Parts: sequence; C-alpha cells; structure tokens
Amino acid sequence: MKLLIVLVVSIQFFQPSLAASYRALSCNVLRIVDAAELAVEHINADQLGGYKYVLNKIENAQEDRGKQGVSSVYLELEVLETRCHSLNPKPAAECEIRSGPEAISGDCKVQLQINPKTRRNQVHKYRCLISPDSDDMVLSRCPSCPHRLPLNHSDVNQSVMTALQKYNRNSSRTNYFAVQKITKASSQVVAGKKIFVEFTIQETACTKASKLHNCLRDRGEFASGSKGFCTASVYKPNSGKEKVEVNCELYRPKVGLNSAKIVGESAVKQRHGKRKGQGRRNKRQSNAEQQYSNKQLNTHNGTPKRIESSEEMQGALGFVISTGSGTNFPILPAPRNTCPGRARHFGETVLPI
Repeated sequence: MKLLIVLVVSIQFFQPSLAASYRALSCNVLRIVDAAELAVEHINADQLGGYKYVLNKIENAQEDRGKQGVSSVYLELEVLETRCHSLNPKPAAECEIRSGPEAISGDCKVQLQINPKTRRNQVHKYRCLISPDSDDMVLSRCPSCPHRLPLNHSDVNQSVMTALQKYNRNSSRTNYFAVQKITKASSQVVAGKKIFVEFTIQETACTKASKLHNCLRDRGEFASGSKGFCTASVYKPNSGKEKVEVNCELYRPKVGLNSAKIVGESAVKQRHGKRKGQGRRNKRQSNAEQQYSNKQLNTHNGTPKRIESSEEMQGALGFVISTGSGTNFPILPAPRNTCPGRARHFGETVLPI
C-alpha cells in the first residue's frame, strides 16, 4: 500500500515538472521560422544520396531552458521532397517540388541548441520520416498515372542500363560513366509499357578509346572525376521500336569539400539525342559495356546517415533520415494556438492529383 502511495505521489510530482520544463513558442515568429529554415538546410547538406527538401510548415515549437543559460529548441516540421538530387548545387528554394502522384512529404523532429552569448541556433540532431503516398492511394485516384516499382526490379535494371548506354554513346565526354545508384523508378501502361528511372552516375577511369573490358580489369572502376544525376524513360510499345530518352546533369567535383555537404559547384546540363553519322560500336565493346552496367546496377552505395526502406522495398511506411544513433526525441507538450504555422506550399500533407 505504501509503495502504491509513493508511486501516485511520484507521478503527480514529476508530471507537472516535466511539462513546466518546456515553454511553447509561436510557429510564426521570425526566430522560429529562421531556426526551421536552418534545420532544413542542415538536413539537405547532410544527405549524400537522397533528394533535397523544402520546409512546408512548422507544426510544433517548444523551448527547454537548461543549465547555465543553455536552452534547446525542439521543432516538429513538415518538409516536401524536390526533384533536385543532393549532388545538385542549386539551392533547394529554386528546385521544383514533387506534386500530384509523385508527391513525397516528411515529418521531422529537430533539436537546436542556442548559444547564450551569440543567441545563434545550431542543429544538434534530427530525425525525419519521409513518406510517399501509398501505391493503392495513388492508383485509386489516378489509375493511369505511373506507379512505383522496386528499385531492384528487372525492368528497372534493364531500363537504367539502356539509358546509360545511350548516354555514353552520345556523350562528348572522353571517359565512360557508370551507374552509382538508382534512386527512383516507376512504370506506366500506355499502349505498351513505359519505365521512368532516376539514377546517379560517376565517371570511370576507362576512356572510350580503350577496350572497356580490359580497362575495367586493369584500372578499376571509378575515377575521381565528375558525378551526375540522370532522369530517363524507356518506352516499349506493343508494336514498333523501343524509344529511349535520357537527360543527365554533370557536377564538377569541388576539392576540399566536406563529404557530408553537397557535391559539386556548378551544373553542366547535357541533353543528348541521336547524332547523325555516328556508327555502331563493335559488338565486343558493347557487350563489355553491358556487363559493366550490370555490375554497377548491383552496387548500392548507402550513406551512414540514411536508413532506407521504402525507396528500396517500395513500402508504404517510408524511410528515415537522421543523425544516426541517439536520435530519440521527447514527447513534446501540445503546441500553442499559433501552431501549426503557415503552409508555404501545400495546405495538406496528402496532395491532390
């Protein structure tokens, strides 16, 4: 009986003190908006293999005043995925936001620490759950829209290989490029099948003047050259010739850049079509290129801060990006009536088609 009384008293004592340690803040004040923008910038700079995000709205803001004047601000944010890969040096604000059936949003929890002397915010940790709309939801609202495919699907691998071969064939670059990682894939039925893919590429040490299979054996796979991001579509009609469209942006490497930051200082956009007077490669070289592409498609260079699930497995729960271990966050009190803040792009997480 005494133990029960102690437990009840303890709950009554600690519950108010826990709530009292937090001070609810307005989601619309400039200081909190600036902190939220800083957090999203930090998340974008921290991604090595994903896409850039933009802030949509602040959903909760709490301040926890600690010892010696050091305080922490906890934010709950909604972010939206853009079409810019993390390799792209373009600011996220200039990137196109995915919408309609391609829309992907995320819920982020962020802790920022405030320096008592400078009053400047510094991101301490973050954890985001990035969630695409489920396949059933997309198909129910738009049956004719493209639907996602697993990244290891045979149609995806074949389409990426075909697109890369066309890029290498038509590119004016001296060296071959290889697939670094497939990032998105979808399929659409239109009097046949159309496969849409997005993937990153990296320059190899193999020149087009060399025999590709010998080069791979003797010189290794990658050179420290350019990286790029490609979007492509491969249309296989019920009758007629296969149509391949590929567009790649190359980014020149920046010496001395932190590996956790955005790679590249300027984008060189290259659109490649079929060139006149360009003969076929010899069959032996083409086969070697195909074997090299297949080898690269089976290699996924993950990042230590990105825990992926749905982008590989195409599940409905999404994937997590975070600062790694130790990213547990407290359950925050209810926000003030000035939260959530203004939606910058879309009023709801689920976007209409």
